[in-house]
Amino acid sequence: MTRILLVDDHAVVRTGYRRLIESRPHLQVVAEADRGATAYRRILQGGIDVVVLDLSLPGVGGLEVARRIRMRAPDVRILVFSMHEEPVFIQRAFAAGALGYLSKCCSADRLLVAIDHVAAGRRYLPPELTLTQQTTEAVGLEQLSRREFEVFRQIAEGHSVRDIAGNLQLSGKTIANYYTQVRIKLGAGSAADLARMAVRAGVVHA
Repeated sequence: MTRILLVDDHAVVRTGYRRLIESRPHLQVVAEADRGATAYRRILQGGIDVVVLDLSLPGVGGLEVARRIRMRAPDVRILVFSMHEEPVFIQRAFAAGALGYLSKCCSADRLLVAIDHVAAGRRYLPPELTLTQQTTEAVGLEQLSRREFEVFRQIAEGHSVRDIAGNLQLSGKTIANYYTQVRIKLGAGSAADLARMAVRAGVVHA
C-alpha cells in the first residue's frame, strides 16, 4: 500500500484527486493539507510514502516545502502536480528534491502512472514537458539562488517583505537583503519590474 499526502489549497480539487487515487486498491490518501506549513508538519509525523504537491500554496510555497521535506524526511518521495509547465519551475522542483513533475492538464491515468513511478523511486517527467528554458527572462532567473528565487516569486505575487519573512521564518532584514540582491541580479528597479519579469517568464500569471 502506498500512503499519500495530498497538498493543494483547493478542497474541491483535493476531493477529486482523492477519489481518483483511491480508485486503485494499492493507493491510499492518508492525509491532506491546504498549506505548505501544514504539509510539512504532517510529514514529520511519519506514515507518508508519497507527497502529491502543488507549487502554488498560501504562505510557504511548494518549492520550499519540497526542500524541507527532502532535508528532514529523505525517504518520502515527492511528485509535483502543478499548473506551471514552465521549465524554470520544473528545474527548480527537481533541484528542491522532487522525484516527479506533472502538469494539472494531464489525463487522470497519467497522474496514477506518475504516482506509481515516484513511489517505486523512479524519476518521472512526461515527454510533453521540457527542462529547456524558452524565454530570455526565464534564462535570467537561472542566476538566482534557491532562496532568492523564492523571494522573487513571492514579491512578484505581491507579498510584502514582512509577509515573506513570516512565510520563510527569516528576519525582515534578511528578506530585504535578498530582495536587493534579486533586483541587482535581474537589473530591476522596483517590485513592479520584478512582477513584469515574473509574468513574462511564466513564474506568475497576470
